[in-house]
Amino acid sequence: MITKGQPFSIEQYREEGYSGPVQGLSLQEADMYNDHFFEVLGQSKYSPGPANVNLSACHQRHRWAYELATHPGIVDAMKQILGEDIVLWAMHFWYKEPGNGKYIPWHQDINYWPMEPAINATAWVSLGYSLRENGCLRVIPGTHKQLVEHTINVDSQSAFGQGIAADRIDESKAVDLEMTPGQIAFFNEATFHGSEINHSAIPRVAFSVRYTTPEVKFKTEEWTGDVSRIKTYLVSGQDRCRYNDAIIGEIPQR
Repeated sequence: MITKGQPFSIEQYREEGYSGPVQGLSLQEADMYNDHFFEVLGQSKYSPGPANVNLSACHQRHRWAYELATHPGIVDAMKQILGEDIVLWAMHFWYKEPGNGKYIPWHQDINYWPMEPAINATAWVSLGYSLRENGCLRVIPGTHKQLVEHTINVDSQSAFGQGIAADRIDESKAVDLEMTPGQIAFFNEATFHGSEINHSAIPRVAFSVRYTTPEVKFKTEEWTGDVSRIKTYLVSGQDRCRYNDAIIGEIPQR
């Protein structure tokens, strides 16, 4: 259900593996960043279509996206989760145009990420309306307490080639995190999550940002795909470990 947005709860985050939705951006900010996103797509938000651009690491290329990824509504919650020393390392827009036929299967993020130790907090932010009919984020509370092996997913409608086997999923416990513009959900690296197909005429415009701590080492030699999308930005505190100096990112100027 859609909520008005409650304060971030570190207790809920620790016990259930997620917290939210909370109102992190103002409606004006959400609308402004939504406009920026469609400018990058080269589309009108009034006639959204499929994306033909790279939706990963926009914060490395656009100053507005970096400012969005480091918004106080995100960073303040990250400090509660991870402490004062926090590192931004990834951003991705999870965009589903009207009628998008892909779903995100149930999965745990850490299955895809070679990082040691496995410490990550994700902020999943909706810039528009994220509803059941357009494929809102779904989570299963409490599933962050154990790691589950992923299996090959050959379904042509799955956006991922791997996911959690159906016999490990209890759909009766799934929570549909419907959100209004500017709302944020937070979850950790092991919480089961996914989303359904967008069956509606409403685009789902949302993005995730990933945060960790300086003690984490990114094993880039084990990463699959475009490893250049993994860059670190110290946004609070100090980096006393210096494990990832080779992948420090530059803040875009414009």
